Amino acid sequence: MSSRTLLAASVLAVTASLVPLPASAHTGQWQRVGTGITEGVSGLAVLSSRGDHVEALSVIDNKKPGQERVRRIVLDDGRVTAVRPMTWQGETPVDLEAVAGVPHRPGEYVAVTSGSRAFHVRVRRDVVTVVAAFDLPPHDPQDNMESFALRAVGSRLAAVWADRGAGVRTSTLYSAYFSLQDHTFGPVTTVEYDTGAHEKTVRHASDIAIRTNGSVLVSSAVDPGDDGPFSSSLREIGRLVPRKDTVGVGLARRPHLLGTFGGRKIEAVTLLRGGDVLLGTDDENDGGWVLRR
Repeated sequence: MSSRTLLAASVLAVTASLVPLPASAHTGQWQRVGTGITEGVSGLAVLSSRGDHVEALSVIDNKKPGQERVRRIVLDDGRVTAVRPMTWQGETPVDLEAVAGVPHRPGEYVAVTSGSRAFHVRVRRDVVTVVAAFDLPPHDPQDNMESFALRAVGSRLAAVWADRGAGVRTSTLYSAYFSLQDHTFGPVTTVEYDTGAHEKTVRHASDIAIRTNGSVLVSSAVDPGDDGPFSSSLREIGRLVPRKDTVGVGLARRPHLLGTFGGRKIEAVTLLRGGDVLLGTDDENDGGWVLRR
């Protein structure tokens, strides 16, 4: 590991107070779900969860025609027991980076590309069908979107998405109320987020998840290239702040560091029942991995 990468990883680890995730009977080891650069995990959302059995929708950041875009990952007691290809029907996405389940709408999801193209999809068995394709609201042309999350706020949906940022360029977190009926957004609120590490290999926001209590989790990663060495961290950075016409993210003065992960580039975070999280990585030439903890 180079001294520059080691410095970035060290800063990622110490710039927040360490608050461990709740102890879980499912805490285990990283499980491989893909080999090679076309089989990473760029986003995760829960398809079903029954006790120790979890099935997740995984999106892949492939760009070429004919390459996989989506997979089903099955875990039992934290161990991967199946990885199955799924069929994508509709406009073909380029570089999917995030996916979120639609609250109170089983089988419906929103997937987002790095270029801000979004897809409302419906999952039936192993077929993912595009209901509608649309664009996220206007943003900085430099933005590279890697995160998207949805949370119910009363009868409305709040959406939070983020540019990953890089080095001295902070991540921008965007938030707005979102209408699933016409796929439009209300007034957009923004806030800048910075891990405190400014090496050029640092990505400040590689995914976002929002707990039912409104707390916002963000993963960050060090990515020096396709062969690594990678490292990642997971933080609780603040809370969702709903208002009448807008919704924002209120940043904590001192984010809580929930964990650090050497050797892995986390790009996917999704929440499970009981307080567990499911993490996914896109480790480029080393493929994709998941961890329930």
